[in-house]
Amino acid sequence: MSDVINKLKSSKFKQQKLPARQPILKPRSIIPIMIILGVVFIAIGVIFVVSVDKVIEVSKRYDDKCEIGSNCTITFEPPSDMESPVYFYYQLSNFYQNHRRYVKSRDDTQLGGENLSYEDAEVCDPIRSLDGEKKDSAVYQPCGLIVWSQFNDTLTVKNGDDILNFSEKGIAWESDVEKKFKNPDPKPDPDSPTTLQSDYTDEHFVVWMRVAALPTFRKLYGVLKNGKLEKGKQYSVNIENHYPVSSFDGQKSIIFTTTTWVGGKNSFLGYAYISLGGILFLIGFGFLLKHLIKPRPLGKEKYLKWN
Repeated sequence: MSDVINKLKSSKFKQQKLPARQPILKPRSIIPIMIILGVVFIAIGVIFVVSVDKVIEVSKRYDDKCEIGSNCTITFEPPSDMESPVYFYYQLSNFYQNHRRYVKSRDDTQLGGENLSYEDAEVCDPIRSLDGEKKDSAVYQPCGLIVWSQFNDTLTVKNGDDILNFSEKGIAWESDVEKKFKNPDPKPDPDSPTTLQSDYTDEHFVVWMRVAALPTFRKLYGVLKNGKLEKGKQYSVNIENHYPVSSFDGQKSIIFTTTTWVGGKNSFLGYAYISLGGILFLIGFGFLLKHLIKPRPLGKEKYLKWN
């Protein structure tokens, strides 16, 4: 038994005697790798940029054309045929949904279908209960700043007098709809002064509750799953304008866009690849010139600095 223990104690692993390789990085091996990586990254970036350029997007600001509490109509013409699926977004700017106090002002157990007591709803401050009453029946359903500030403009897309079938189902994350948002029992009374949202599973509400990271953000309003928006044809969006943005110097826009395999109209990733590839290629090419013009012999003792 002692022999086994001694053998384990003196194993090659513990004594660091396992076989190992320590490759020496030579210029003739590193330079080609850098140049090849640069070319590959540039090629990937160009493919991304070309793909993004195929995305068709139409954006129209409307807060400066519609007064709060009124109905108005915004018209637009697609620059090219927009084949389905066509995604319909609303966009808000200068709205900081990522503010610490705003993000925390919600209760996920309540949104999951549980009825909260006044004490349990403390996390929802400052939108906690009707008139600040300290009783369970006065707790907002649901409570919190995010719910209270929900986008509530109504948007209807038309082709002449015909309403286009932009589906408002499937616009939220499937995991949110199936697991995170459920109506309490009994369901909130829409006419009650404590009800901020009567249907917790409404997908517009679910989309709003997933807060954005940046002050200018888009949220999906509908998807045209069949048909297309044709080039040169005039379409209209009827807007019931309820959501004020002047208090925070914001703007409201509507956006119609298609997608490609790389997503929407955002060229940042493509240009990032091109920039990184260009840097790698230039550094590799610079090292190649240095190696050809004035090479440094490997292993020469005169380049060593002894203390």
